[in-house]
Amino acid sequence: MTSYRAIGAIALTFAATFFFFAARPSQAMPPFAQAYGMNCEVCHTAVPALNAYGRYVQRTAYSSLDSATIHRANPFWIGEALTYDSQDPDMPHYTQTGNIAIHAAGFIGSDITFHLHQWITQNNQSGGTDTMWVTYNNLFHRDGHLYFGKIEAPAPSPYSQWSELSEFSTLGMTSGEHAWQFGANRWGAKFLYTHNAAVAEIAYLGANGDLNTATDFSGDRSFDWRLAIAPPTAPFEFGVYGSQGVLPISDGTVDRYSGEAVYGQMDPMGKMPGVFTAYQVGHDPNAGAGLGASTSKAFTFDVYEPFFNQRVMLGLRSDYSDDGFGTGAHSANVDLEWLAVRQVNERNATGLIFNTEDQMVPGVGPDWKYQLWWATTVGPLR
Repeated sequence: MTSYRAIGAIALTFAATFFFFAARPSQAMPPFAQAYGMNCEVCHTAVPALNAYGRYVQRTAYSSLDSATIHRANPFWIGEALTYDSQDPDMPHYTQTGNIAIHAAGFIGSDITFHLHQWITQNNQSGGTDTMWVTYNNLFHRDGHLYFGKIEAPAPSPYSQWSELSEFSTLGMTSGEHAWQFGANRWGAKFLYTHNAAVAEIAYLGANGDLNTATDFSGDRSFDWRLAIAPPTAPFEFGVYGSQGVLPISDGTVDRYSGEAVYGQMDPMGKMPGVFTAYQVGHDPNAGAGLGASTSKAFTFDVYEPFFNQRVMLGLRSDYSDDGFGTGAHSANVDLEWLAVRQVNERNATGLIFNTEDQMVPGVGPDWKYQLWWATTVGPLR
């Protein structure tokens, strides 16, 4: 009954919100902004959070952009982040500077697109592979996109592109020996079909490590899927997603798990803030040695609003999870982002973003976090 009530609440929230909204004019990954000579607001509510059109560009693997225009820009850019977490288990109250990454995104010819995010250093240690995929896009009248590599699992866009520093409770939770990976980047293949407002995707995914684990499907492996209604020119999106997989556990048996969720998102419009919410249920028939079965749940509700021509964004979020064994966790976040530098011209596209967060957990003192992130393209337009 609780599940049905939560799903009903989400549906009512979005029905009511859509009634009061009208289309909002919007005003771009750095090489895309440089190639088009446009600012980030074309695709972003506030970098890196995507608006409806940005989510459309993301799910088409960038193929909805003009390949000739994108070829004008060097596909590589670099980023550096300073991070701080007052309750970091290894380095509390310490600013970490070793977060340097190389990124690349663009076209190979006109039918193949790619994305790379490789950490050089991460948390002051040797870095790993975050993202590495190529996509063939000339399928079903260019509505079909076939991905290979380390890809984002079928899931809502905020799980991979968001401005808040703590991950959503629905993105990953642990039940027994099984760590759910809704929305995580994992090695495998994915097919995504999108036509007008309709979105359907399915993926077969394995390990989430570096390149040496790309062919490892001996551990956690799953079929993940998503169905959604997401008009590229309207400010709303809603859908369902899920996962069904196999995880070997410590007693030599396996956990044949499954999970499903419902979600919705509404971009900020006029005087109304943006909303993202999701409710998720997971089923682990064999959660771990001696543990038996579990039914886990997670819920998130996020309200966010940009200010000052989308240079500042305030977010308020509440998360809840239950691992299915009586352990529940609740937290609330207050997040503030400031796009301090935004420069786009033919020579380069450069940005400097400051994010800060206060995460509050009952019975625990506030956890203060911040991140100062700088990114720039390499070289002028061709």
